[in-house]
Amino acid sequence: MRTFFKLVAIAVAGSVLAACGGEDFTGAYRFKDSNIQRTMVLNVHGNDAEIFGDDGNGRIKPLAKLKVSVKDEKLLLDDVNGSTRLAMKRNVDEQSLDCLNCKVVGLRKDDLVWKYDPKGPYDVEQLLKDQAIKDQEALNAELEKMQQKALEQGRRDAEVPKLMPYEGDWVYQRTTKNDPLSIMTIWRKTQIKSWAFNFENMDYRLGHEVPGFEVTDAGLKIGDGSKAHLYTLSTDKKILTCMDCAKPERWAKADPKKDLSDRNYARQMAGNP
Repeated sequence: MRTFFKLVAIAVAGSVLAACGGEDFTGAYRFKDSNIQRTMVLNVHGNDAEIFGDDGNGRIKPLAKLKVSVKDEKLLLDDVNGSTRLAMKRNVDEQSLDCLNCKVVGLRKDDLVWKYDPKGPYDVEQLLKDQAIKDQEALNAELEKMQQKALEQGRRDAEVPKLMPYEGDWVYQRTTKNDPLSIMTIWRKTQIKSWAFNFENMDYRLGHEVPGFEVTDAGLKIGDGSKAHLYTLSTDKKILTCMDCAKPERWAKADPKKDLSDRNYARQMAGNP
């Protein structure tokens, strides 16, 4: 019986000594070089490791696959596709790693500290799959956006010939002193565009729009979606009136022989209530 307990004691002591002598480097470690735009991450798991770049915005890029070995409490990382060996040891903080020969991978000096990342080790394969899915979703969304834009442009182009009765430069008729100086151009060549300026200082532009439009039997619809409003043309074709705006809205047609960049003329047309 005593012999049995001695054998158990020896086995336990041996396992303790083995644990003390063997360093487990499993985890993730980050290094940010001021000369590059992304952080490099060393991801160690079992006998394998990889280094990937992290731009800080959720995008990663694989840089190297490595085989892991430990000797004399040093972490040795061998490039699976080459002969490069990176050597590291545990930092005094008992978490981070001190690089012993970082120049072999093109970094500025050997003794660089790779900070411990408590979120590691990472499932890099899954991260790349998730990234690919997001990239595909973003691409699909962009393609959908381009398709919708092309359809909208096609619809607008089809409506262009119908703009002829409304062609001209138009000035919003101000109803209060707080109203801006608003100018709208309607031409088949350039379609519809509008600008808003500070009334007192036309050098200060408040906004610019290229709204959607549709010419119907009832009049000219300007705007997109729920913001679209119907405008009708007076019999003399000099006034555009909004038929469904929350407050009265009228636009007067500028004299084609005059230039609306003439501030005095533009202000005179807009009115100063």
